[in-house]
Amino acid sequence: MTKHIVKYLAMLLLCILPISCKRRPLTVADYTVIVNIDIEKEIVNYKYEKDPSLMRCIFYDSENGAFVTQAFLPATGGQVSLIPGREYDVLVYNFDTESTWLENENWFQRIYASTSLIPDSFRTKLRSRATKTDEEQIVYDPDHLYVGRLHDVFIPSRSVDAPPVILDVVCETVVESWILEAKTITGVENIGSIAAVITNLTGSNKIGYNQRTTENVSVYFDNQVIDENGVLTARFNTFGWNKDINASQVLSLVFTDIAGKGHVFNIDVSNQFPGNKEQIIRIETEIDIPEPMTSGDGGFVPKVEDWGEINTDIII
Repeated sequence: MTKHIVKYLAMLLLCILPISCKRRPLTVADYTVIVNIDIEKEIVNYKYEKDPSLMRCIFYDSENGAFVTQAFLPATGGQVSLIPGREYDVLVYNFDTESTWLENENWFQRIYASTSLIPDSFRTKLRSRATKTDEEQIVYDPDHLYVGRLHDVFIPSRSVDAPPVILDVVCETVVESWILEAKTITGVENIGSIAAVITNLTGSNKIGYNQRTTENVSVYFDNQVIDENGVLTARFNTFGWNKDINASQVLSLVFTDIAGKGHVFNIDVSNQFPGNKEQIIRIETEIDIPEPMTSGDGGFVPKVEDWGEINTDIII
């Protein structure tokens, strides 16, 4: 009798097991999406040398633009964890810039990229330009910021069996690279340093919609080279230029000679921005930096003769 009961229970268990182990799809079992990032590397007057070290990927609520979640990914992309069953606006940008910085990151409609003001020591050096008042905003030129955006992306709830949600984002720079060529420069041997400023350029970019702001600034840059023919070449970046016909772009070249005296040359370059697909500003002018006055002429030109050895006791 007992053997029959055990046999019956065993057969009943075998019948129950297939039912209890049946797989049931679990909704919202996976809270991640895959973001594939592609960076547009073809940039006028700029050589793309290496991928950014880090990309920031932010998901915003598409209804109110508020921050929901974020992830820091390599340049090729990766996974982002989020809440499914919602619509998002997505923003991706490189997170490794030096001079370009972001404000209002928690709001899709308000986030913007800009650069810092130059220090007062630089402003003092540029006062002799006499192009604007002390209220002039002079900033560093921006680093390239590669931005990708997606609008109204619905992320569905899904089961374990469902294929992953994949988002493809193309990131393009919101910064322009320009080249300045000025000739002819003479008295190169008398030059100690060179700085340059261009007025009325775009101050920032609302990267959520790639909109240049109407705020205008002057951009400072100092990466100049003068070749053996006296041609000065410089490169600068900008968020754009002011298209208002009443706003002129004035280039100031500020040469400091080896005695510390400043020499300023102001040139209106407004007509070189519209329709300039090369993004090269060419200046034909004669700039001569004279030899500094010697001590006999009343100037102060310090010189260093042969070094002498001095021995002295140091009290510690």
